Formats: sequence, C-alpha cells, structure tokens
Amino acid sequence: MTASAIRCSNDLTLSKALLARQEVKRLNRSIKRQSVKGEQSATRRHLLATSVRLSPGMAAGVHQKADRCVERLGIDSPLELYAYASPQFNAACFKPEEGRVFIMFSSSLLEAFNDSELLFVMGHELGHHVYGHHQIPIGYVLRGRQPPPADLALDLFAWSRYAEISADRAGAFCAQDLESVARALFKLASGITDERVVRFELDEFLAQVDDMLAFDDKPGQGAPKQDWFSTHPFSPLRVKALKLFHESDLMTTTGIDKPTLEDQVQQIMSLMEPDYLQGKTDSNRAMRDLFLGAAVVIANAYEGISKKERDILKRYLGETYSLDTLDPDRLKEDLPRRTAESYRI
Repeated sequence: MTASAIRCSNDLTLSKALLARQEVKRLNRSIKRQSVKGEQSATRRHLLATSVRLSPGMAAGVHQKADRCVERLGIDSPLELYAYASPQFNAACFKPEEGRVFIMFSSSLLEAFNDSELLFVMGHELGHHVYGHHQIPIGYVLRGRQPPPADLALDLFAWSRYAEISADRAGAFCAQDLESVARALFKLASGITDERVVRFELDEFLAQVDDMLAFDDKPGQGAPKQDWFSTHPFSPLRVKALKLFHESDLMTTTGIDKPTLEDQVQQIMSLMEPDYLQGKTDSNRAMRDLFLGAAVVIANAYEGISKKERDILKRYLGETYSLDTLDPDRLKEDLPRRTAESYRI
C-alpha cells in the first residue's frame, strides 16, 4: 500500500479544483516571485533561532519514528526535526525549503505522547508534505487585501478539513494502531494525559458523534455556519473517520472497499457542511442537481417560467447557472438519472 492510495478522495478532488482557480494561480505565482534567493531559507533560519534542532544523537527515538514514517510514506527528502518550549500540544510541518522538510514539536507533546501516539503525529505532519497540501496558500487567500468570493472560501475550508482526513490516514498508516491513534487525538482535544484523572475509552469518545447526529435531524438544514469555516474536523469526527479507515481494505484484507469508505466518511463530514444547496461534497452536488432540475421543470410546466418564478429560481441558482442556458425539456428527461444518482450517493 502506498501513501497516494490512502489519500482521501475529496481532498484530492477539491485540491485539483482549487489549484485550477485563477485566484489561487495568481497567488502562487506571486509567492514564487517573492521567494528571492535571500528568503529561500527563512523558515529554517527562524527554526534554528527560536527552537532546538533534534539531532539523531540527541533524540534517537524520535528519529527512529521519523525513519519509519519516511519509509512507509515513500519520502526521499531530507528531514529536520525541531522542538520548542510550550505547554500546548502542537506539531507542524512547514513548506519545504531547498529540498528540506521541517517538522516542529512542542516540548509538552514530545514528553506526553507514547511511541505509537508520536508515530501518528509524525505521520500526520509528513502526510501534509506527501500530499502537497502546502501548494494551496489558504492563509494568503483568506487574509488577503480583499475577502475571497464566498464559494472559494467554502471550498478552501472544506478542502482543509478533508486534507486533515488524508493526513490522519497517513499518521494511522504509520502507527498501525487505532487505539493509540484515537488516544492521541483525545489528548490533543482534551489536554488530559493522566489516566488516574480520566481514563480514555474509545467507544465513549466515538459516542460523541452520535450525540452530534441528534442535532442534525432536519434533512437539508446543514451544520451551524461557524462549522463551515473550521479548518479541522472535530476530534470525534476524525476518530470516527479513522475507525472506518482501519476497517477498510486499505488496512485489512477483509475490510470495506475504498468507495464505500469515502461515502461513509463523507456522511460523517457532512456534520460540518452547509446544506446541500451550498455544500461541496459529491452527495451535496447530487442533491443540489436534483433539486434545481426538478424546480426548473416544475416552474416550466404551466405556460413557461414566469418572471416571479425566474426571480425565485435565481436566488437558489446564484451565479453558477444561467436560466437562459437551461433547457427544461432536457432537464425533465434527465430527472430519473439525477434521482438515481442522489439515492446512490
């Protein structure tokens, strides 16, 4: 099994779409122009100045874990590891410079995570590198002089959440232990490491997803708006998605196939998505296509589409579609296919 084979499909799909957008292309060209020779090692210089580089002699165990992840994920770039003082559990992988990959860990994380948990964190951060997540300048887009178009912003946040799912899979692929992976996410979410205080229970942690579902009992309503603009999936959703990953044929010979895995993960992630009129997943698009197609056909059924009906449809169609280019007769013929597609997904 390779790293590319386990990548989340929605991460890949949204990534390609974002990289094809003119706004993202322009920003990447601008970033490339700004990377003049004197700035090419800015990240490495900052890390050397503000943190401690962990050499193999200083941190043999950490480097052994890095070597395992590098081998499993098929990485051939030189790797440098750094630690910095912080009571917060944190780790980060930086955009490569001059062929080097940098990973930074907080001191508290290195001290509180066991070997398997640290393998997951290491693999997760390297997953961002393997999948080229740094190619999408999400920070530059969102913090630019002008706010991005609403559809681009939603795409960016949706992609970021699915990118975390891919990185989680890379980490789980390195750790090969669901219990340790889930415990690492529990520690990151709660900050609790002493089992004398709180004992981690995987089933109880997963039960939070069921409780979240109880708030989503109105089909089409979608998640609260603040959830749309989160870069990371909620920790219980990540654990649920990782449990499905461990139960798939990507990790066991008798597991569910990848299309089924992706469908089930998409259902979980919909807990943070807008309703199907605005969501970015395949199921959102299928439901939206069915709804809009049926709406146009119904509006056209009696004496064509009136001005009032056109105004109402435009509110739902937005800028993506033009009523003048839609053929109600062809849409009517296509409705059975759209209906079947929405049920399939």
